[in-house]
Amino acid sequence: MESLKLTVTNREARNRLDLAMLEFAPSNTSRTVVQNLIKTGNIKVNSKCVKPSYKLKIGDVIEAVFPPPEIPQVLPEKIPLDVIYEDDSIVVINKQPGLVTHPTLKKITGTLVNALLWYSNGKYFPYIVHRLDKDTSGVIVVAKNPDVQRILSAQFKARQTHKMYFTLVEGVPPQATGEILAPIGRNPQVRTRMDVLKWGRQAHTVYKVMKDFKTASLLSVTIMTGRTHQIRVHMSYLGNPVLGDKIYGKKSSAFLNCERQMLHSSVLEIYHPITGERMRFVAPLPEDFKKVIIGLHDLEVKNVK
Repeated sequence: MESLKLTVTNREARNRLDLAMLEFAPSNTSRTVVQNLIKTGNIKVNSKCVKPSYKLKIGDVIEAVFPPPEIPQVLPEKIPLDVIYEDDSIVVINKQPGLVTHPTLKKITGTLVNALLWYSNGKYFPYIVHRLDKDTSGVIVVAKNPDVQRILSAQFKARQTHKMYFTLVEGVPPQATGEILAPIGRNPQVRTRMDVLKWGRQAHTVYKVMKDFKTASLLSVTIMTGRTHQIRVHMSYLGNPVLGDKIYGKKSSAFLNCERQMLHSSVLEIYHPITGERMRFVAPLPEDFKKVIIGLHDLEVKNVK
């Protein structure tokens, strides 16, 4: 069981209870499930049962109990892995695009967990600490036991980690360096989509233009918070969606030949969960990312001529 207790602030006030709880519910929890939990008393306001349509007020106290998902057995699969670092506590991977981080109720094969179960030959179970989207490549750290997972998860929550990404976006941002401070929440109609919403959770992104290709730009991006799809949502909100992004990108684009969104987790810094040593892991750009950069450079040269 996963329990939650929170006090309503101005951010959640005046929102329906069921819609507000979608943001705090475990991933892949539908609005129907949340409504049923409210109706059965698993989600209460001020210790009282209310309707899913209850309009929240500042100071209301929400108590929620979410039952654990029933995930089928996950089996090892022989999937290639690029291991950056490994010791008795952690394994750090340069994840290839197209690989889902962890299994879900609907997908229990072809994930990083399946791959690590094969790689470890049963010596440990991989405990996911953070995630990268399926089509986002780059560095990701995985714990080898639940204690290490808790320690690392606390670091991410306390913002003691450092994460830097490279991304290719459409057009050129209005400033060479900038910050995006815009709250992100789950779209109540399309559960797989996140959007900038006034009642969303605080999200902070810092970017720097590394190369201006006129029609597109190469950015380095540091995320100060870790919201789902944060970079993709914020860059789309800025008007410069990530190239190849099928959800948040523009439908009519000269760059739709990108096979996936051009987003790469390049640098991850953590404190080692046992020794406390500050560690820095770097994942080089994958070939498909380099290929698009070369194509943009060639297009820029052609346009100049």
